[in-house]
Amino acid sequence: MPILILFCLLPLLLGAAAEYAAYRFARRKLWRWAPPLVCLAVTLAVFFARFFGWSDAGGAPIETLLFVPGLPAALAFLGLYLGRRLYKRLWDPRVIDDDGKGG
Repeated sequence: MPILILFCLLPLLLGAAAEYAAYRFARRKLWRWAPPLVCLAVTLAVFFARFFGWSDAGGAPIETLLFVPGLPAALAFLGLYLGRRLYKRLWDPRVIDDDGKGG
């Protein structure tokens, strides 16, 4: 269970919280690029550290790179997307049809 929380739920929740906070509290649109760029930088750093830190001269096997950082990175980027959707759902204006017609 702790592996599931560490590798799946934590990146998803951190990504969603970071993206929501960036869109909700950032005054400038430039700061909205911070969560995806930080997520990409951390993913690449972990990828290269694991690939070149492997004991063999050929690098790490692809299976190990798909599990770490692949799975947490994919879920973190999914969390970024969900945080953006949450912000849009809560804070964007909605169009209300006042004429009484259903469609």
